[in-house]
Amino acid sequence: MSITAFPLCRQQKLLHGIANVLRSKQGETATLFWRETAKGLLQQLVANGIDLAAAEEEVRNLLYAVLAEIEADAVSAKG
Repeated sequence: MSITAFPLCRQQKLLHGIANVLRSKQGETATLFWRETAKGLLQQLVANGIDLAAAEEEVRNLLYAVLAEIEADAVSAKG
């Protein structure tokens, strides 16, 4: 039996929260925040029964979604 979780990248509250924090940070501070967040999410997914490879993919997809949101907001702010 396999466990299917609701994708992290579709959890709007999580996505917006991370994007908001990253918008306010730069450089090493932003990197450290993301690493700690990703580590915690990865541990939580694995503890909930998601295999490591799938959990890593979930966290990676969340990062892509967060970066896309930040970029879209920057583009709309310019236009």
